[in-house]
Amino acid sequence: MLELAPNRRAAMSSTGANSDGTAGGEPPVVVLGGGVSGLVAADILAQAGQQVVILEPYDRLGGNQRSLNIGPYTFDIGSFIFFAGSPFFRRFPGAEAVCHPAQIAVDRVTPQGRISRYPFSIVDDLVRRGPIEIALTFLSLGYGRVRHRRPVSAGSFARYHLGERLFAQSGLRAYIQRLCGIPADEVDYRFAEKRMNWIAQAVSVGPLTNRLRRFGKAPVAGPAVLVRPRDGFERLFDQVGAQLRAGGVQIHLGSTLQKIEAQGGGFVVTTSRGVFAASRIISSLPLTVTADACGIETGEQIRSLPLLSLFVAFTGDLGFKSEVLYNFSDIGSWKRLTVHSRIYGRADDRDYLSVEVPLALGPSDANAEFTAFLAFMEDHGLMTGEAELVGHELTDFAYPTYAHGSIDASEALIDQIEQTGVEMLGRQGRFDYIPTASKATQLVAERLAQVPIDPVRRP
Repeated sequence: MLELAPNRRAAMSSTGANSDGTAGGEPPVVVLGGGVSGLVAADILAQAGQQVVILEPYDRLGGNQRSLNIGPYTFDIGSFIFFAGSPFFRRFPGAEAVCHPAQIAVDRVTPQGRISRYPFSIVDDLVRRGPIEIALTFLSLGYGRVRHRRPVSAGSFARYHLGERLFAQSGLRAYIQRLCGIPADEVDYRFAEKRMNWIAQAVSVGPLTNRLRRFGKAPVAGPAVLVRPRDGFERLFDQVGAQLRAGGVQIHLGSTLQKIEAQGGGFVVTTSRGVFAASRIISSLPLTVTADACGIETGEQIRSLPLLSLFVAFTGDLGFKSEVLYNFSDIGSWKRLTVHSRIYGRADDRDYLSVEVPLALGPSDANAEFTAFLAFMEDHGLMTGEAELVGHELTDFAYPTYAHGSIDASEALIDQIEQTGVEMLGRQGRFDYIPTASKATQLVAERLAQVPIDPVRRP
């Protein structure tokens, strides 16, 4: 890789080779961001014979998926659940080898204060509510099918498939606002098509009949569930980094992006760790971060919520049996609770858990959010015992707010960036809802296939 000195000439050798000794004088492909999408892109390009450099702003790989060790506890930020044999693990088998099999139960707190299956339960949300409620729900659904036959928002999409009554009483309406930071009627319909398609499947006649037929029976087996290593995400992504380095990929951690400039048919990338030449740039960093580095104005429509993660040690009775609990109630700012100790074992004879709080209203004090969370749990008869806030962490760009117009604005901004030659991919880079590492791997492979690798650049 060519790392340019301030005068941009001192790093060029007299033989025309790059400063790292690679032959031919051709700068490498630079991948911005070392999260799942950036790592997959780097692997695909390296296997195609490209010289690849990853520039990652954090001091470790993994992007927003990371763990924090506080005393005897290991807490997570980001999804820690994977599936055996997934596309990501097929590409990085060493990462799969260090993960652990697990049984993960996922529940939610409903607006009625009950613990029920996440994200929806035909039995709990409909059947067990009695014949009058069932009749009213179907009347509401019939009205929704007429009134919202052309959905224009996440709210109208849900009302079309569930009806207003079930939309509210299931807690989905409250959860969408908590997740996106805006009411469901202000959330773009295209987000609903991606994030909420399970609703259409859940209430369609065929799947509904099958679920009722299987009620009380053992669930159908699917891919084995895996979780990150006991000592945290770092070990998983260290395996990925080792494989990439063995394939010739250079990785520069702690390289915060500052500027991207076109130069001589290629690019110059300025970071906090130095200046780098690139023949091609692929960015999985947040869309607005890449746009700012390219000198492109981003406007006000493309916004993401920061996430406050509370790390809690607890002694007592949690009051629920699942490993993951979502907040679908009408109150409280917390979104998801993960009981790590039910997966990895207790520490110091205490449970330990992470609580996610999307900051829709801007910055918030961790102690105040912790106090509000404990009040919520007490009001719902949960977590009877002693809880201690042992740490917290703020994550920027955690949840895109898909308000009306934001997806159009993001697509227009991507077009502007890609007109400069910088290619955008991934959840952050394309302002896209990508729920799993498997889906991210698939989309990166598809996107890179659309832009054939120039064989002239291969060594």
